[in-house]
Amino acid sequence: MISEHNINEWAERYLSKSLSEAELQQMNKALDNDPELYRQWIQTLEILRTFESAGERKAIRNLIQSVADNKEEWTEDTFETTEPKSTIIPFRKYLRTTAAAAGLILFSSVTTMFFMNKKDAKVDQQKFRELGREIREVKRSQAEIIDSLNKNNKTGESTTSNDKDIAMYGGTGFAISTDGYIATNYHVVERANAIYVQTPKGDMKAYIVARDPKADIAILKLEDKSQRFGKSSLPYNISKPVSGLGQRVFSIGYPKDEVVYNEGYISCENGFEGDKHSYQLEMTANPGQSGSPVLDKYGSIVGVITGKLDNTTGTTYAVHSDALIELVQSLPKSAGIRLPEVNKMSKMERTEQVKKMRDYVFSIRVD
Repeated sequence: MISEHNINEWAERYLSKSLSEAELQQMNKALDNDPELYRQWIQTLEILRTFESAGERKAIRNLIQSVADNKEEWTEDTFETTEPKSTIIPFRKYLRTTAAAAGLILFSSVTTMFFMNKKDAKVDQQKFRELGREIREVKRSQAEIIDSLNKNNKTGESTTSNDKDIAMYGGTGFAISTDGYIATNYHVVERANAIYVQTPKGDMKAYIVARDPKADIAILKLEDKSQRFGKSSLPYNISKPVSGLGQRVFSIGYPKDEVVYNEGYISCENGFEGDKHSYQLEMTANPGQSGSPVLDKYGSIVGVITGKLDNTTGTTYAVHSDALIELVQSLPKSAGIRLPEVNKMSKMERTEQVKKMRDYVFSIRVD
C-alpha cells in the first residue's frame, strides 16, 4: 500500500510504468482519499521528472530516502566547522534538514545541466510527445465535494455521478474485426478506470483484452457482445509488409469531437531515436489522434500513430502494423479475432476511402 514512507518507490515505479493494474487502482484510491498524500505525490513526481533516465531518478530517490531515514540523527552538533576540501557537496548522513534541501537543489540543477549539455544541440529541444489528450483526473477539493453533497441532499437528488459526464476524450481507435474489437495506443488507456468508445449508437463501455506497452498498442473489446461494426467484413486490410520511404499515407482521427483527416508521407523508415519498429511521418497530428490508423494510398492500414516530435508541426511517429498483427496472434484462439484480409478500398478514390473509414474509426474516452 502506498504511504508517505514508501511514496518515492511508488513514484519511481509509476514513472517506469511497472505498476500493475491492481496497484494503479489501489494507488488512485489511496490518493483520492488522502489529500495530504496526494500533495506529497505530486511534489515527488515533480522532483523525479527533473531527471531524464531511470538511473538518475533512482539516484535522487535514494538520496531523498537517505535524508529521510537519518532525519532523527540530525542535531546541532552534527555541523562541521572546517572548510570543505572540495566544491563537491558530500551529502553525508549528518546534514541538517536545510543543508540537505539546499544540496538537493544544487545537485538537481548541476545534474540536469550536465545531461542536457551531453545531448546533441540539434535534438536538445526535440522531445517525443504522446498524442493522447491529457487525461485530467477527476479530482475536486473537499469544499467542492461537500458543497455538491449538500446541494444534492437538499434537493433529494442522487449524489452518484454519471460516468459518461466525467469521462474525458483520450484518443482514437479503429475496428480490427466486425465483432467489437478495437485497436488504439496503450498510453491512451493504461491508467483508465473506465473506457468508452464513441459509436453511432452512443458511448459504449469497453475493456482491455491485450496490450504491448513497448509497441504502445492495446486491443479493446466492447462490453456489449451484440455490437457489430457493419453487416459484412471490414472494407480495409491490415498490411504486414513495411512500407517504404516516400510512401504517401493518410490518417483520420479525433483531435476534437469531430473526425479530422490528415495526409503526408513516410519521411524516414525508422521512428523516434532510430526505432526500427516505427515510421517517421511528415504529417500533422494533434493531441487526441493517438491510436489513429495510418493508411497507404490503397487503403491498407500500415501503422498506428503514437506521437510526434515536440515543437514541430509535421513530424509524427507511427508504429508498424506488424506490432498490431503480432499482438492479435499472441491471443488465444478463443478470442476469435479475425483480422481483415481483403482490401475493398484499393480501387477507390481518396474521398471514398475516407468516407468508408469514418464508420470504423472512433473516439476513445476514458476516466
